[in-house]
Amino acid sequence: MQLKVAPQLCTGCRMCEMECSHAHEKRFGTSISRVRVSKLEDIGIDYPVVCLQCGKAKCVAACHEDALRQAEIGIIVVDAARCTGCGDCVEACLFGAVNLHPVTGLPLFCDLCDGSPACVAGCPTGALTCFEPRRPDRERMRRLLAVAQGRRDAYAEKATRALVKKWGGE
Repeated sequence: MQLKVAPQLCTGCRMCEMECSHAHEKRFGTSISRVRVSKLEDIGIDYPVVCLQCGKAKCVAACHEDALRQAEIGIIVVDAARCTGCGDCVEACLFGAVNLHPVTGLPLFCDLCDGSPACVAGCPTGALTCFEPRRPDRERMRRLLAVAQGRRDAYAEKATRALVKKWGGE
């Protein structure tokens, strides 16, 4: 499961931040939320910034203490005993979705609230939704690649014959 953002629907109400912080910390606060609403005042846009559970997460690769690992479903798991709070994972995130907890210093990663994200439930406009990413059907991909390879080979043969004819061969 992943979160999907529709920025055109976001009003900047920050309910997603409040729901997230309450679900994880049992108190309200934007600094302890795993989702952050970014405001671009000069162009009048608000949008939630959420972890995209990247396939090859740069935040995990940036951790020199091996304190981060990516679970099968993409969620980043923090080993609190190994984490030094250096912030390398924060800097590595291309989307600005990682922040450090203001008290513990540990990185805050979205855990999708065990399959029922509080931010999605609390969003009054539907700017945040959940979806199941499509997993590639390996057999179908194999067949498509075989067809593409056949077409490429046929095209190459035809193009080669045309060049040979043009250059005075056969």
